[in-house]
Amino acid sequence: MSGDRMVLRELAFDAASNLQALRGRTVLALVGIAIGTAAVIAMLHIGYNARKETMQQFDVLGIDLVNVTPRSDGMKNAVIPLDAARDVAAVGVGVIAAAPFILTGTSVRIGRSSLQANLVAATDGIYSLAKAEIATGRRTCDLDGFAPFAVLGAVLTKDIAASTGRPVRIGDQISLDGQVMTVIGILASVYSNMVLGLDLDRSVVIPYAAARRLIPSPQITNVAARIDIANDDTIVSEKISEYFGARMRGGGVSVQTARQLIATLDQQMRIYGLLLLAIGTVSLVVGGVGVMNVMLMSVMERRREIGIRLAIGARRHDIRVMFLIEALLLSAAGSAIGTVLGTLTGWLFARSSGWTFAMAPVALPLGAGMALVVGLFFGSYPAARAARLDPIVALRSD
Repeated sequence: MSGDRMVLRELAFDAASNLQALRGRTVLALVGIAIGTAAVIAMLHIGYNARKETMQQFDVLGIDLVNVTPRSDGMKNAVIPLDAARDVAAVGVGVIAAAPFILTGTSVRIGRSSLQANLVAATDGIYSLAKAEIATGRRTCDLDGFAPFAVLGAVLTKDIAASTGRPVRIGDQISLDGQVMTVIGILASVYSNMVLGLDLDRSVVIPYAAARRLIPSPQITNVAARIDIANDDTIVSEKISEYFGARMRGGGVSVQTARQLIATLDQQMRIYGLLLLAIGTVSLVVGGVGVMNVMLMSVMERRREIGIRLAIGARRHDIRVMFLIEALLLSAAGSAIGTVLGTLTGWLFARSSGWTFAMAPVALPLGAGMALVVGLFFGSYPAARAARLDPIVALRSD
């Protein structure tokens, strides 16, 4: 057993020396394998971290959220009545809390600084549904009525402070599309809510009734709701659609639940993953062809050496193993480089997206597995060709 190990070790050293001698061709083959491996490994890391980050957001915000939006029937605009939106939690359709809101864009001006932001005119239930906490001051509420009060998101507050050169304080006045509003609160940072389409960090929240100060004819754009998690969200969605359809003057509503969004995101991630996997596979095939080319050239250039080995007693199996080891070393080096590059790419993508990077569990095993597969598959033919050489013909070659 120890003798076999010594033979394999000698073959490995010999294979490394031969690959080093080929230099240019070896580097080209390494680049092909490294690119293919990096594409696959990066895909694994990006997909894993994107899903982890998405699930983390849903863990914080809840998987029981529902977003209801008006849907026109083509004849006239769909309008959700305010009373219907407020009462949906009390009619037994599976909704336990609801908050209508108007979402649009606005221009925030304070002093000489002007910034673009989201305007959210909402009833006071929006804070609990969006899991938004107040860092300073207080929330807007329904009792504020038409009062010119505003609550600023965390990122918007920092942007205003950077523009004006001083921190935003409670009681400061800002101008929203020409209307002067008083800052009564600042929100703590909160995840962007994919279900509700809300990015409160970059938003100004005002009382629902105060929307008339800024919008000539304000209409509900969304109804945020929370459903009983024990209910089937498909059935609840149908009941919500029927409820609003019977109370709207035109059109109906579209209902999207958190679970439906998760399923959609999973499907999209799977599609993107398959695309990246296809790109990586093509690159690996190109790299594998490079390995085969290097091995074939090595066989051609070393025919005399192969003939001598066969003539002095080497078995054809030994010749085959010798070239397979070279192919495995070449593919292992390329896969190792590709695994490092793919991991670095995944880390950079996560960092640029503001995510916390985590290693995909299957990345390292897959990197090693690809090295084995590429080496064995694309190195088999050159190794078999070397093993079939006639020693007499090989010894006559120059």
